Amino acid sequence: MNYVHAEEEHQVWALEAYDTDHPGTRYLVEFSDGEAYICRFDTAYDSENSGELDIDEENPLYDEFHQVSMEIIEVRSRGLRPYDEWLNLDYRDWPARITDTDRGAVVYPAPTP
Repeated sequence: MNYVHAEEEHQVWALEAYDTDHPGTRYLVEFSDGEAYICRFDTAYDSENSGELDIDEENPLYDEFHQVSMEIIEVRSRGLRPYDEWLNLDYRDWPARITDTDRGAVVYPAPTP
């Protein structure tokens, strides 16, 4: 697998692989500031920041990354992020912890062997 950012292997791609093995899972997504949601995995795709920040591809601030979209089922604790129905996750603002609420397994950070 060719990752745009090294951390994607253990973040977004790990979540995508876990959901492939456990479709329909409900996840508790928790950010370090206390914001938390119960979500279901919807889709994953390659994205970039040119549209949201009006950055040209030649600009050094241009960035490409892999992103997952999660459907928010329940808001556990609202925070500063403006989410209502969908939670889009990528390496730029990755949660502190993601747990499979159906099985009790910690998906991120990945357990160490």
